[in-house]
Amino acid sequence: MKYKVHYNKNKSCFSNAKDSYRAGEQVTLIYPFIATDTDYSFSVDGADYKLTYTDRGYELSFVMPDHEVSVNVSWRNSMMYMGS
Repeated sequence: MKYKVHYNKNKSCFSNAKDSYRAGEQVTLIYPFIATDTDYSFSVDGADYKLTYTDRGYELSFVMPDHEVSVNVSWRNSMMYMGS
């Protein structure tokens, strides 16, 4: 049986995302859209995940549980304005 993955933004943000995975399957999602001076946060069902950065982009990896999951991606510009 396969379980659905709900993407908070858009599944197309990940270069290799699928709609569903089998319980126990290793899931590795590639997030290729990297901007300088931007902090990214990734979570699965509310739990933050430490990412690996590769030449393909950020990799989010987890083992699919035996239920549907929500994958969340958020970002914020970390560049500070130092105006006078």
